[in-house]
Amino acid sequence: MEHSPWWLLVAFDSTIRPLLWDPEAIVRPYVAPGDRVADIGCGTGFFSAPLSRLVGPTGEVLLIDRQEVMLQRALDRCRRDPTATARLTPMLAAGQPLPLGEIDFALMSWMLHELEEPERLWGDLVPHLRPGAKVLVTEPKLHVSRRRFEAEIQPAEDLGLTRNDLTSIPFSYAAVLTAQRRIEARRIGQ
Repeated sequence: MEHSPWWLLVAFDSTIRPLLWDPEAIVRPYVAPGDRVADIGCGTGFFSAPLSRLVGPTGEVLLIDRQEVMLQRALDRCRRDPTATARLTPMLAAGQPLPLGEIDFALMSWMLHELEEPERLWGDLVPHLRPGAKVLVTEPKLHVSRRRFEAEIQPAEDLGLTRNDLTSIPFSYAAVLTAQRRIEARRIGQ
């Protein structure tokens, strides 16, 4: 499936998105100092710097994207912010499972619709979630139907995550999924 062109994301993240959202306010309820977080589909780093500020110097932010140019922009954005003090780990998602380690929080903002098989991402991510870890998923209402959003989230529920829908993120379908316990690696349908 096609991914968004980097130049469009740069324009959107620097003009429109800041008018719609306060990224730090959106993720603050789910992140604590020292956490290890994954910004999946980080794009230009709109959420990456706020995540880095919130987890602080004892935390880590995994910057994950399919485009090298996006990873570089996210890294640059974090490095320009003197309050973004977390350790940054860029990861190029090239179709292979990533060595994620244990994760306290994961963010997937406006990116699941770009995947042909979101269940593969869920199958790769869920075993790395610590018990109590949260995953915040948002999708654009103008681009994704409610039915498609439900289909994107269902694999996470099938793997054992519990769901809480949010209505507070403008122009988005949103849900927070929680890992109640450690879940072993497996694919949907196994």
